[in-house]
Amino acid sequence: MNQKRKDRASPQVLGAHLNRNLERLRRKGWFRKRLPNLARSLVHAAIIMIGDLIVLLVLTREISGSTLTLILFLEGGIGLLSGVAISLSSSPSMSKLGEELFHTSPWSREAERHAESVGLKWMLTATFLVLLGFAISAI
Repeated sequence: MNQKRKDRASPQVLGAHLNRNLERLRRKGWFRKRLPNLARSLVHAAIIMIGDLIVLLVLTREISGSTLTLILFLEGGIGLLSGVAISLSSSPSMSKLGEELFHTSPWSREAERHAESVGLKWMLTATFLVLLGFAISAI
């Protein structure tokens, strides 16, 4: 009995299981479908960083890596919190609360899916901002 449990939990079995799941995602086109969103979020994060760099250069007349890093971390944190708030805004419990307090429309699955996709875009862009902040701080 213990040998069966040991075989089931071995790294080879776990690796084979993960590879099987990865292949299933590849067959469904998961990567191809998500790649434009990743690229778009990276471009948005780069545009925000360049805008911050220009504003920092205009206001202080010098480029400070530590100040730019702090600004990117702040914006990334605000973006992550905003993305979570957007995603949770259309959850069934929050929709019920909004329906009772503000007389908004009732919960719908379509609105929840849309809010989750918009929130995910915010979170991806904010994650790239934080990663750019780490990259700048390492330089």
